This record gives sequence, C-alpha cells and structure tokens, in this order.
Amino acid sequence: MLTPARHIHHATSPYGTAVLDVRQGSWLMLDPDASTIWRAVTVRGGTAGLADEIAVPTGQDPRDVGEQIAAFVSELVTSGVLVDTDRPRPARRGWWRR
Repeated sequence: MLTPARHIHHATSPYGTAVLDVRQGSWLMLDPDASTIWRAVTVRGGTAGLADEIAVPTGQDPRDVGEQIAAFVSELVTSGVLVDTDRPRPARRGWWRR
C-alpha cells in the first residue's frame, strides 16, 4: 500500500495538488493529471485500475498509461514523498554504531 510519508502535507484544488515536504522545505506542484494519480494513492492506497479509468475514456492504450503511472509513482517513492508500506524498510543504524 502506498501512503504519503509522515513529513508530507498536501492539499488539492480544482487546479491541482500542492505537496509540501516539511523536511526539505520544498513544494511539489502537481497538475490535474498528476493529481488524479495522487488522489488514487491517498484515497485507495494504490493505483490499481487507474490506467483503465484514464485510458478508456480518452482512447489511449491502458498499458502505456499504466507505464507512465508506474514511472511517476516510482519517482515519488524514490524521492521519499510516498512510502510503500509493503516493502521492508532498510535497516537504519544510529550514528553511534558506525
């Protein structure tokens, strides 16, 4: 399941979503298309079925849309904005144990 990281705050408007990373003090502004993905993640916990929901009405290939969604979500996970709770967390060692 995907979820925003603890240090992430977000707000959605009709024009998109603003995501604030409190740790880094940076904003990520999502356009309406990216906001659709963000809402799926924050409401459903994932993007299952989202590619079909987007692709079918617009006449696009669901596989292509699915690949784009997966790449965007992967980027958010890599940057620490989203957390995949199904993946084990890497072991953290305190500074005193190095």
